[in-house]
Amino acid sequence: ITRISGSSGTAGADITYQTLTANSADNTTVTLAVVMTTTGLAAGTWRYRYSGNYQTAATTTGISMVTNFTGTVTSGQYAKRWTHVTTGAAASTGVGDDVAGTNTGQIVEGHAHTTNNTDEGPTAGVATINANVGFVLEGFATTTTSGNLEFKMRSEVAASAVRIMAGTNLVLELVR
Repeated sequence: ITRISGSSGTAGADITYQTLTANSADNTTVTLAVVMTTTGLAAGTWRYRYSGNYQTAATTTGISMVTNFTGTVTSGQYAKRWTHVTTGAAASTGVGDDVAGTNTGQIVEGHAHTTNNTDEGPTAGVATINANVGFVLEGFATTTTSGNLEFKMRSEVAASAVRIMAGTNLVLELVR
């Protein structure tokens, strides 16, 4: 088991835990920015799970999250999805929620993709500005060459900030 504290570090041979020790820099552009990098992944099938919190500076600002493997990914052997609880109780809204305000529960919404380094598009906003909204971003990649795993994010709206919060963590496992 390898443990990494911070936004960048070298993966272990089998299992790696990485924790973001400070909030990411605010991204106020619609261009993807790297938040966490895990270097030195060998060829093989890797399963990953990022979990943590994000914030946005306006209720109408959404966030987009992406993973990228810098080595060669085998075609058709890459999948990822990210989910978060939204304000919707009966229908999807795309608006991340920081509190459970309904008695009947809320809807979990998200994005999924099977292409490496592809932006699925952002959420629609948040219920409360600068409040933690939980997320899970998970997937797997089968690779034929070594490389690095990058976790990226961007703002939906230019000039409106989004950030990933300290304490966000990665569990990374080589499964074959």
